[in-house]
Amino acid sequence: MKAAIYRDINDISVENIEKPSVGNGELLVKVKACAICGGDLRTFKHGHNSIKPPIVLGHEFAGAIVETGEGIERYHTGNRVIVAPGIGCGSCSYCLSGHQNLCPTRKTIAHIYNGGFAEYVKIPANAVRAGNVNFIPDEVDYLSASLAEPLACVINGQEAMNIQLGDTVAVIGAGPIGLMHAELARAHGAGKVFLINRSGKRLEGAKNFKYDAYIDTSKEDAATKIMDLTEGLGVNAAIVTAGSADAQNMGIRISGKMGKVCLFAGLPKDKPLLNFDVNFIHYRQITLYGTFSSAPRHNALAIEMIRSKKIDADKLLTHIVALDDICRGMELVEKRAGLRVAVIPDMRAVDEDIKKHKNIIVG
Repeated sequence: MKAAIYRDINDISVENIEKPSVGNGELLVKVKACAICGGDLRTFKHGHNSIKPPIVLGHEFAGAIVETGEGIERYHTGNRVIVAPGIGCGSCSYCLSGHQNLCPTRKTIAHIYNGGFAEYVKIPANAVRAGNVNFIPDEVDYLSASLAEPLACVINGQEAMNIQLGDTVAVIGAGPIGLMHAELARAHGAGKVFLINRSGKRLEGAKNFKYDAYIDTSKEDAATKIMDLTEGLGVNAAIVTAGSADAQNMGIRISGKMGKVCLFAGLPKDKPLLNFDVNFIHYRQITLYGTFSSAPRHNALAIEMIRSKKIDADKLLTHIVALDDICRGMELVEKRAGLRVAVIPDMRAVDEDIKKHKNIIVG
């Protein structure tokens, strides 16, 4: 089978390797689509402490089961599935409380096991047992389903924030994750949604989402603008999807009394510290939330949000590339061309799906 092998920094090549064979409790999935995550790009460009090459990257995949190992009862050949990539141990306090993303011995597809930038991906037995494999509803095509994994992370990020009907929400960062956050906040009943970004081009590309304000930080001070828009009150919830200290400080500064700030993006490992006015948080009773990855239950919720059109995948998926052109796909993500980019191992297998996404750019 064809697979994109990550061998070192800036070194990914599409090669023919042996198709995986399945053992007891395992599944073999034919990959139909695998979206490129910003984490895939960072690994490609800078490496990753938890990833030891050679390995197949790609954890945002959707496909069809083509083979089942002994002992499999719930899943059958032909089932269309997505897979939550983080696999918990199943017995620690975090796993038992539904927070498998925080399991101290968590193993991840595309970190420990080969991922979805390939024609086939083997799903290990521990993932099957832990409920990481979710069915794709009939109404959802493979391209749309490939967005379930990043959306699951967004759902986890907002879960504790408990956004209420009528809340004013600001999202910092107008990339695909930022837009998912904005759309999810709106689905939760947010009264007003403000999108903040330092790139006017990104903001312009998001105008079709029709948010209440688009704030370009290269041209105006976001905190001043937010206070003008909220009559000096600030926002009920600020969600920071940009990995910069300035963006995180901005999220705090624009928060109103009893506001909530989600630090969805981390900071660079060589500069992980954030300086802020603790008294500002103290006297305004602001709550800060950290967030990391997602659990299988978030994955199941994500595919339902896509099925119900609460999240419009068609607006978020902008480009597809063939597996042979994966480096071109990485380049598109790096240049922030469009929004989500998906890799397709077999273009013929998703011809009908491509027709459903009329605005998608191929190549």
